[in-house]
Amino acid sequence: MKRALYLSIFCLCGAWAVSAQAALFEDTDARKQLNVLTESYRESLKNTQKAILELSLTNDKLKEENQELRGKLEELQKQHQDLSSSQKNYYADLDVRLKKLEPQEVEIEGVKGPSLPIEKIDYDSALKDFQNGDLPKANQSLSDFVIKYPYSPYVPLVKYWLTNTQYALKDYKPAIATAQSLIKQFPDHPRVPESYLTIANCQIESGQKADAKKTLELVIKNYPDSKAAPKAALTLVKLK
Repeated sequence: MKRALYLSIFCLCGAWAVSAQAALFEDTDARKQLNVLTESYRESLKNTQKAILELSLTNDKLKEENQELRGKLEELQKQHQDLSSSQKNYYADLDVRLKKLEPQEVEIEGVKGPSLPIEKIDYDSALKDFQNGDLPKANQSLSDFVIKYPYSPYVPLVKYWLTNTQYALKDYKPAIATAQSLIKQFPDHPRVPESYLTIANCQIESGQKADAKKTLELVIKNYPDSKAAPKAALTLVKLK
């Protein structure tokens, strides 16, 4: 009976040992699988973190590039505005300058006509040369004016001062020709009586006293109310 009891206990112990060994194997496999899963999870987490980091860096770079592009865009917009403003100023200035170049209707001592602004500038410059006593320069400037602006309303005045300039330079023949040109072209101009007087003076200086007397008498007869008339009468008395 004892043998049967020992046998039963031995059998139970053997079964327990086999069961424990089987459980141990099962636990080892489970741990291995768990380790594999853990390692896989860690690797996946690592890759995920790396991807997140790369995505974050890419996002930061995109933000930086976007900010840079926005800055360039703002700069281009400012340049466009500056260019647009500059163009407007340029065309406004050009319009003003073009208007200055356009002929304007003027009246100079009764003579009406279109005149460029530059004509007055050239006339004033030539007259200043005469007033400053630079007769050769005045002679050249006034002569050039007649050639450049033959239809200018300033021409009668220019020819008048050119006559006086030539007379002062003792160029009597050219002075007489210039005065006669003024008288012929503008017979009703207020400078005509004075021009006749200058012709008479040129004739006197050239020794043409008879012609000078006729010219002085013409002034007294045709322009009795002019300032040149009393001058002509005084010169005529001196010639007699």
